[in-house]
Amino acid sequence: MTRTASEEGRITSLARLRDGALRIEERTPAERDRFADLIRVVAILMVVLGHWLVAVVVVDDGRLVATQLLAVEPWTRWATWVWQVMPLFFIVGGRVNAGSLSRNRERSETTSTWVRRRTRRLLRPMVPLLLLWVVLGPVLAMVGLPVTVVERATEVAFMPLWFLVVYTLIIVIAPATWWLHRRAGWWVLAAATVLVAVVDVLHRTDVPLVGHANYLLVFGLAHQVGYLWADDRLPFGRRGLLLAGAGLLSVVLLVVAFDYPVSMVGVEGPTRSNAAPPTLALVALTVTQTGVLLALRGPCERWLHRSALAWAAVATTGAAIITIFLWHMSALVAVAALTHLAGWWPDIVPTSAAWWALRPVWVLLCTAVLVPLVLVFRRAERVGTPAPGGPLPTLSGVVAAAGGLYLILEEGLYDAARPLGIPVVALVLLIAGLVLLGALGGPPRDRESQ
Repeated sequence: MTRTASEEGRITSLARLRDGALRIEERTPAERDRFADLIRVVAILMVVLGHWLVAVVVVDDGRLVATQLLAVEPWTRWATWVWQVMPLFFIVGGRVNAGSLSRNRERSETTSTWVRRRTRRLLRPMVPLLLLWVVLGPVLAMVGLPVTVVERATEVAFMPLWFLVVYTLIIVIAPATWWLHRRAGWWVLAAATVLVAVVDVLHRTDVPLVGHANYLLVFGLAHQVGYLWADDRLPFGRRGLLLAGAGLLSVVLLVVAFDYPVSMVGVEGPTRSNAAPPTLALVALTVTQTGVLLALRGPCERWLHRSALAWAAVATTGAAIITIFLWHMSALVAVAALTHLAGWWPDIVPTSAAWWALRPVWVLLCTAVLVPLVLVFRRAERVGTPAPGGPLPTLSGVVAAAGGLYLILEEGLYDAARPLGIPVVALVLLIAGLVLLGALGGPPRDRESQ
């Protein structure tokens, strides 16, 4: 039977895809934890999809107004029990950092060297995003875009950077938390849980700023779970389902009996949530997700070792996962501008049946914009080795970088009332921190496998 040209082309494409997958399989070290890579990819992709799905954008009297589905339709907050998966990323981070710290110890390298290597890998991919929006904000205002739209666009585009602040601080204390883990193990998790509960009580009694401590305590606790994973001290297998059930029951109890909010992610406006700041309910959700993770490990590992195509998809996506996370809200801003502001999007009532029917189209448009952004900027994840530095410049760099990012998130990247519209002090702090950490300049020279 003679094949058509289209069939021949399809067969050739499949053959190339298979050959590429086999090359990735051959280059993968035997010791690599493929399941950890899968969880990291799934967690970030769920965050991206969740942000796109809950975005509610309308044009009101010529003004672009963006809010959340969670604020418009409170019943959707229950869905955050599934979609809040950031604890999984920190669990995987603990799993990976435990191995990295062990290798660092075997090489007799300093703690500063390790911190600089990990923070460079985390922060450097953010630099192109920062440069683009620092320039784009004032330019958009100069060409006549309403100031409120520019301010909201920069706020939305930079929303993912809260994660960099928290994870940078988790990295700088990781050598100490790893030391605690090796001496106290499960007791570290117990102590952290008690401290989270204490902070919750203080926060509810309006003690100022104390709630911020739970960002480190809650996500640091998830990071400790990753240490236990690295030591193979978690009950992998079906026993994980019992842990998941206990965690879910705890979430329900906290919400129903102790007046914890339903939403596991931040909700715009004064509405309380379990993510801003994190609470004991998010710890219970972390327990639930850990149990599910433990139950799925065996089947998923067998699948990833059996299917070269599946592993190639995970490995390829994972190589650009920070870029995907950092740029996905910029893609959303671009789609909102090109559809709603240009008048190309149907004038429909948010959350109506027609609105829900168009959600797949919205997600596809966001994906179409994100893909080229990732292809252009993913090279920023090839970070190599930073310049050497001692404890003082390293610690100073972390404080300056995290502080600069925090100020940008609090004050906004663009404000028409400021000189040039940009937060000069915050940007100077951030750039100084990046320089001190060696996160700017220099060609990539090596890259840790995980």
